[in-house]
Amino acid sequence: MGSKARYASAIVAILALYVASCVDPQEVADIKAKVDEVQAQQKDMIGKLAGLEAGQKKILAKGPAAAARPSKPKDDPNKIYPVKKGNSFWKGAANPTVTVVEFSDFQ
Repeated sequence: MGSKARYASAIVAILALYVASCVDPQEVADIKAKVDEVQAQQKDMIGKLAGLEAGQKKILAKGPAAAARPSKPKDDPNKIYPVKKGNSFWKGAANPTVTVVEFSDFQ
């Protein structure tokens, strides 16, 4: 190892000791207390979630099985749908053979 590497490692060691000496033990204790508090809250929440899951399983076990949904009726392309014009705007003959209806929403 060269003299530059020894010098650099000595500076790093000195800086590490300096940083370690700057830490306030009270702050470290406060952080540890907060971490312990958060961990206790997490354990409490996990316990509550387990209780909710057990309750859901009981409800599902008691209830009747869900009825199957009826299938959607098939669309008939030949069906004629009556649409009343009412007071709507229209253009063309009074009694046309084919009427094209456009639904739109102007918002």
